[in-house]
Amino acid sequence: MEKRYIKEEKQTPVNYLCDTIVAGGGTAGIVAAIAAARNGAKTILIDRYGFVGGTMINGAGPLHSFFNLYKAFPGVEKVQVVRGIPDEIIERMKQKGGSPGHLEQEKGGSYDSVITLIDWEIFKEVAFEMLEECGVTVLLHTMVADVIKDEDRITGVIIEGKSGREAILAENVIDTTGDGDIAAMAGAPFVKRHDTTSVGMPFGMMNVDMPKLLHFLEENDMVNQLIRADKGSETDDVIRLGFELKKIPIFKEYMEKSGMWGPLGFSLYEGNYGYINAANLRAVDATNTEELSNAEIKLRRQIMTLSRMLREHVPGFEKAYVSWTPVGVGVRLTRVIECEHDMSLDEIVNGKRFPDEVMLYGFHDCAPRIMIKDGKYYGIPYRALLPKKVEGLLVAGRMITSEWDAHMSTRNTVSCMAQGQAVGTAAALCAKQGCLPRQLDVDKLREVLKEQNVFLD
Repeated sequence: MEKRYIKEEKQTPVNYLCDTIVAGGGTAGIVAAIAAARNGAKTILIDRYGFVGGTMINGAGPLHSFFNLYKAFPGVEKVQVVRGIPDEIIERMKQKGGSPGHLEQEKGGSYDSVITLIDWEIFKEVAFEMLEECGVTVLLHTMVADVIKDEDRITGVIIEGKSGREAILAENVIDTTGDGDIAAMAGAPFVKRHDTTSVGMPFGMMNVDMPKLLHFLEENDMVNQLIRADKGSETDDVIRLGFELKKIPIFKEYMEKSGMWGPLGFSLYEGNYGYINAANLRAVDATNTEELSNAEIKLRRQIMTLSRMLREHVPGFEKAYVSWTPVGVGVRLTRVIECEHDMSLDEIVNGKRFPDEVMLYGFHDCAPRIMIKDGKYYGIPYRALLPKKVEGLLVAGRMITSEWDAHMSTRNTVSCMAQGQAVGTAAALCAKQGCLPRQLDVDKLREVLKEQNVFLD
């Protein structure tokens, strides 16, 4: 059947004027909005959900990583590589009892030497407080429907929400949507790489006897990651726990057939195995509505099947029940926006530094199989956040880096947060100086970032 089209002509009211639009209030977007506003930009943050935090509080687990991989290389100095606003968020969460802070791994230190755990609800509280303090206008339950352009320059966006269709005009726009929605609408070139990776759906269980579970796992040599810390219990000090469930034959058969992994998780409160990362599907195009919908259904089925199997076959889970699932599928990779620089695996594992680097990072999600050599850390240059062929636009988050095994480093939560501070600060400086992101004096940007506690040494 021939495809049919509907042609629309609409008058859209311009209801907002600002310096910087941040589209996507997730891991990178929150920090970008705070950075832009603190540096003097009138900033609007847009998100489709009724909260901010995105993947970080919708199924992401521990935050990887503020530090270098020093435990994998004896004698290497422990360095906190990511500081600035991301670390300020953690410090404020600690004050509210929402994070134990940065914890060293007892077992699994060659994967990530230091892991940072957060209470997602307290994260939301802290994020909203920080956004409010610096005057960011937050528009929730809102989707970007289109972009506004003047030749090659993006000058605003069209949004759809409960108030209907509205326009926002701005000096510049930051795309932190994860899927590169804004950049794609604006005509920036991109490639799709969803076929190289998977989508997932972590979940949580309550009423888990964590000491009993750990005893069983250690007896059977199944533990691969472990952190113990005080969490207010006389008997339960297990904070981080990853184990090889496939060592139990019934799980091996089911998990290999369904493509599941792990599980890997954490427990901030007694009896709460609050994050279990196992459900998984490969090669899902999360920019395709039907594929994304089918993934939601299949992953939720995986969760319920696995939870029943845990109750029946693993000591410690006998009385446990599913306490939460995310609001949506966890996506790692869809569109990759072509920027003026594309990070390579060689640059990452060799700890390459750049004259225009605006952040440093020291974690790779495939460690110990792929590690940044000698516990080093690498730089991400400003160019890697600057899309080709569109002016007035910056990007940050999992939409940069096209090479899969390089992307497995740059896409992680703490990297995205640091990218957010870089682009938010850059956008504010551009608005202040009346220049395009491509024209910005990067030395000045680096100077401001250093003044605001970003580690670039």
